[in-house]
Amino acid sequence: EPSTSAFPSSTPSSEPSLLPSAFPSSTCEGKIDDMEGKVDSIERKIDDVEEKMARKMNDMEGKIDAMEEKMTGKMNDMEEKMNDMEAMLKELLAVMSTPAPTVSMPVPTVSTPVPSPTPTDPPFICADRTGQWRIGTKTKAWCRNAGRASDTLNFCDLWDLWDDCPKTCGKCS
Repeated sequence: EPSTSAFPSSTPSSEPSLLPSAFPSSTCEGKIDDMEGKVDSIERKIDDVEEKMARKMNDMEGKIDAMEEKMTGKMNDMEEKMNDMEAMLKELLAVMSTPAPTVSMPVPTVSTPVPSPTPTDPPFICADRTGQWRIGTKTKAWCRNAGRASDTLNFCDLWDLWDDCPKTCGKCS
C-alpha cells in the first residue's frame, strides 16, 4: 500500500536523491562564491556608470542653464535695441508728418542779360553723346545710364552730365 505520509520513506529508491548530500559541497560553494563575486563586480560597474551619468547630466544641466542665461541676455539686448529703433522711427515719422512752416517772402525779379553767341562759340546741338567714356574711375555709356535711372535729373547732377547728355537730362527740348 502506498505511503501517504508527508515525509519521504526511508526505503531506498531507484531515483537519485536531490538532497544536498548528493552534491559535493565544496564545488557548489565555490561556484556560488564565484557567482556572487561576479554579481558584486557587475553591480559596482553599474554604480560607476550611474555615477558618471549623473555627473554628465549635472554638467549638461549647468551648460544648458548657462546657455539659457546667455540667450536671455542677448534677447533682452535685442529687445532693447528694437525698442530704441521703434522710438527713433516714431520720432522720424513725427518730424516727417509735421508740415513745414510756410514763410511768404517776396521774390525779387532780376533780369539777367542773355549772352549772345560769339562767332567763336559753336552752335548748340541738342544731342546726347554716344558710346562709353570715363568719368573718374568709371567707364560707362553715361547718357544711356542716365535715361535708365529712377531719378534722371539727380543722376545728371551727380555725374555732371548736362553738357554731354542734354537731351536725356532735359537741358533742351
